[in-house]
Amino acid sequence: MRLVDRLAQRHRRRLRDSFAGALERAVEDVDRPLRRGGAAVSIDRAAVAEAAPLLLQVAARLRSPTPISAAALGLVRSLLSDGAGPLYARSAHRSEYPPGTLSRFARAVLAACGDRAPRREPLTLARS
Repeated sequence: MRLVDRLAQRHRRRLRDSFAGALERAVEDVDRPLRRGGAAVSIDRAAVAEAAPLLLQVAARLRSPTPISAAALGLVRSLLSDGAGPLYARSAHRSEYPPGTLSRFARAVLAACGDRAPRREPLTLARS
């Protein structure tokens, strides 16, 4: 295997582990005391609590040695990096997304991975 290929493979592994860790921390943060101030955007605790099993399934899939599509990695990247997305809350008092949006997003990630995660409703990410 060429050096460039090995480096790219190592980078993908680190990226997948980093994404998995971020999802796991989001689930863990649901039960931690709310911290005020700072530059970080808070997670949407209600949405993460509701979607926790699916988010942990996505994290486990990211940590597995099975290949993962670029589309799935792109979805996870956008979920974690979009501070106005369904993982995060701009207000501690209400979500900007309808209930179940984060779960539908996690199901879309699993579907992009080729895993079967039953989808109850079509994926829509419109804010309420």
